[in-house]
Amino acid sequence: MKKKLCLCAALILSLSSLACQKIEARIEIRDANQAYEKEDYATALKGYIRARKIDPSFPDLDRLIGYSQIGLYVPDDKSAVNEQHADAAIAELSRYLKKRPDDRIARDALINMYLNANRTSQAIDYFRGYLQQKPGDLEAVKSVATLYAKQGNFNESLNWYEKITLLDSKNPESFYIYGVVCYEKVAKNPPADPNEKRAIITKGQGALAKAIQMKPDYFEAMAYLNLLYRQQALVETDPVKQQQLIAEADRIRNQAVEIIKKKKADAQTQASGGAKS
Repeated sequence: MKKKLCLCAALILSLSSLACQKIEARIEIRDANQAYEKEDYATALKGYIRARKIDPSFPDLDRLIGYSQIGLYVPDDKSAVNEQHADAAIAELSRYLKKRPDDRIARDALINMYLNANRTSQAIDYFRGYLQQKPGDLEAVKSVATLYAKQGNFNESLNWYEKITLLDSKNPESFYIYGVVCYEKVAKNPPADPNEKRAIITKGQGALAKAIQMKPDYFEAMAYLNLLYRQQALVETDPVKQQQLIAEADRIRNQAVEIIKKKKADAQTQASGGAKS
């Protein structure tokens, strides 16, 4: 009987101690939250770290510590201390996202940290790892495409923009963006090989034509399709075919202009009708 009482007493003391720890951790978190709201990130960071030492079971502390490290980070400051803030923020948010991978706000914070610290390759690695678990995450695929473009790796970027059209195949805007990326490449940073340039132009034309097929009044897509035909004319060596390409570009441009005129006229008509009523 005495043994049972001793065991019960020990259990009560243990639970009581655990409850006290949780209360103490909550107090630290409360004070740290107040400091964070005042943008006193150094004080907030110390408070969150103390809270985690007291009660490491609280799952959001990794995120809160990461956010505090982001608050202390100064973009374009290459000092060792500042780089340590970037390293710590990345480590804490990465740890948190392993537990809660669907927290998009935390994920966006991590990606912004990567970008602000000029760590585009690390951001790409993060998303590629994430996409192994969730290959259908459209926003993640878009992020990788954008990151490769930022890195200047056009071929990889174009591959990922093409994946967007596969995942988002019913959205004309996905095909439009793919076509725009193709135009930007051939117009502003064209490959030295004319055949490679032609291949990119063909891909862009196909994507923009698909966007217009899905949305017949898509005048923005028509504008870029017109520009791609003009780029194709620049690399065409046959004068007759060159003129045919320019004529097709003119036709598409004129079609876009007519759609814009009609939209403006319709808008004015609606505005007049609204004013009368």
